[in-house]
Amino acid sequence: MQTKRLPRVLAIHDLCVFGRCSLSAVISVLSARGAQCCPLPAALFSAPANYEGGTALSLAGELPRVVSHLRGMGTRFDAVYTGFLAGEAQAGFAEEVLDAFPDALAVVDPVLGDRGKLYRAVDETMAAAMVRLAGKARIITPNVTEAAILLGLPPGSAPRDEADAVKWLNALAADGSRAAVLTGLSFDRDGQIAVGWAGGDGAGLFCHPRAGGDYPGTGDLFASYMLAELLYGAPLPAAAEAAAGFVAGCAAVTAARGAEVKEGLLFEEVLRNKPNR
Repeated sequence: MQTKRLPRVLAIHDLCVFGRCSLSAVISVLSARGAQCCPLPAALFSAPANYEGGTALSLAGELPRVVSHLRGMGTRFDAVYTGFLAGEAQAGFAEEVLDAFPDALAVVDPVLGDRGKLYRAVDETMAAAMVRLAGKARIITPNVTEAAILLGLPPGSAPRDEADAVKWLNALAADGSRAAVLTGLSFDRDGQIAVGWAGGDGAGLFCHPRAGGDYPGTGDLFASYMLAELLYGAPLPAAAEAAAGFVAGCAAVTAARGAEVKEGLLFEEVLRNKPNR
């Protein structure tokens, strides 16, 4: 009896030894939701950037050899999913990977900044490289700061209201040539945060509860969960809403436990108690 393989994802992200973010989160969520995650670490860090004095090692020299071997093996991927990339050269390499696997769903989480500011490791050259990479994606998942950068606006820009957010979403979707999911929208609703989506079926917004603080790794959890839902046939709005619900559940558990914000969301407990697919 021939067994159909699980959806397979090539995940190009960094790897932090400590911290609930990047590949630690991506592998966990994709695997728990029934997808095979094939991790391609772009860089190795001792801890996320919110910890001082960390170590960093770029793996840029090894990445082309890995992908060459995978192609030589005839490996097929259902999705290629990129996150944080350590520099302009790695963003350019990620473009080459998307070209090398044209049948895979190209998902780009354009990790550039948050709360109106670029991350310390991101300069204008890197931001421009990420804009080019996003241009090759079929789905992008920016937060508000990253969306502003992709749209050529100052990083501190934000949609004024729901109608303005829909305009941003349609612009991010490049007139329907790709889908966009915009996270971290806030319209001064008590205890609520919004997620927006735009794609071939239109555009829309939905709200979910806000809990706790600004946890690192939230975007990695969101995009990974959404991608798994998409690979199992969920339409984009339903996949995005399910991912938002998962992240909200993680935040509620983390806040209730009184866990330190900088360590990230306690997603392990939520995955442990979540029914299998």
